Formats: sequence, C-alpha cells, structure tokens
Amino acid sequence: MDHRVLVRSPNYPLILERLKSGNENFLDLGCCFGQELRKLVADGAHSENLYGSDLRPEFFDLGYKLFRDKESLNSTFIAADIFDESSALSSLDGNIDIIYAGSFLHLFGYDDQVKVCKRIVKLLRDKKGSLLLGRQVGDVVASETVHNTNKNLNMFRHNSESFKKMWEEVGEATGTKWRVESEMMVPEGSYIKERGEAHGPSVRRIRFSVFRE
Repeated sequence: MDHRVLVRSPNYPLILERLKSGNENFLDLGCCFGQELRKLVADGAHSENLYGSDLRPEFFDLGYKLFRDKESLNSTFIAADIFDESSALSSLDGNIDIIYAGSFLHLFGYDDQVKVCKRIVKLLRDKKGSLLLGRQVGDVVASETVHNTNKNLNMFRHNSESFKKMWEEVGEATGTKWRVESEMMVPEGSYIKERGEAHGPSVRRIRFSVFRE
C-alpha cells in the first residue's frame, strides 16, 4: 500500500511546480517518517526547502534508516507540539508557503481544530496564494464524536460545508481571507472494512486545499 497521499491531491502539480522553482518552501505537519517530503524530492523539489514536523522525533531517525538518505536529504525535521507557541516551529512563523496536513486535523475536536488552523495561519506567509492542503476522515453529517482509539479524546469529522464554515471562523478571528476547495470522497475497498466499523456507514474522506486570498 502506498502511504504517500499528497500526490493524489488535484493540486499536486501546482505545488510541485512552485517548489521546483526553488523560491518557495513546504512544511508537512505530522510528517511521521517524512515519506511525503521524499516523494517531492524524487519529483524535483529542492530538499533544502522542505520541512517536516512531528510530535515524536524518533520517527525522523526511523525515516533516515528506512530510506537510507541521512547524508543526502537536506530537509529539516522539527520535533514540536502544534499547540505549544514556544516550540521550535515558531522559527518558521510567517515564512512557509505551503503546508500539508494529511490525516492530522481530524485527530482533534472542533475547538482544537480551530486552534490548529490559527497556528497554521501564523506559520504561512502573509501573501496571496499561501496554501494549506490535506485530507482526513470526514462524514456526511458533520459531528463531534469520541475518538475510536482514545475514549478520553474527541474528534470532529467535517463535511465540505462545515470545513468551509470553520475556515470562515478562522479568517474572522485572524483578519484573513481564504478560498476553500474541498471534496467528499466515498471510501472504497479496505478503507470501508478498516474504518467503517469504527466510524459508521456515513464515513467519508474529505480532501481540501485552502488558499489565502
């Protein structure tokens, strides 16, 4: 199974073109082993302009071992908690052109998703075209539910309408404007078997791109 899902975004050719120019950079939030960064490099992006962040720094070393590229990959990995304003991520504030958040926002309840999105706004450059893109578990009926693997946590599953509304809220709170593109996708095959029992029959994937206006 190919876990590099960024390439499936309809805006992948656009972000690759921007990164191949050498004039823009990219941050993968919740990057795990950094497989998305390595795919971008393989497709022509400049590795020194790519950043990965994760709460668990041991993933970075595992990524180097898996891909055997510690001496050749010039990307920067940052261990950080997205909710910690004083973390090492603060060094990137206002300097990131494109952020990828794959299977990330849905880890949190609605209020915390809003907090994360405000943090993303702070990380992105203050210019038209700055971009957040990603995908996550969604639902036909947007709702807050108990996390299926941790009963002490809530997660909010968006549909396209609720996701757009959340970004309107984020924009109002931060004095910014955003154009939201999103798509609800019916999961197929193993996804239904793996996720359907945990999330219910109305589970969907939601894929999104959020452009600064």
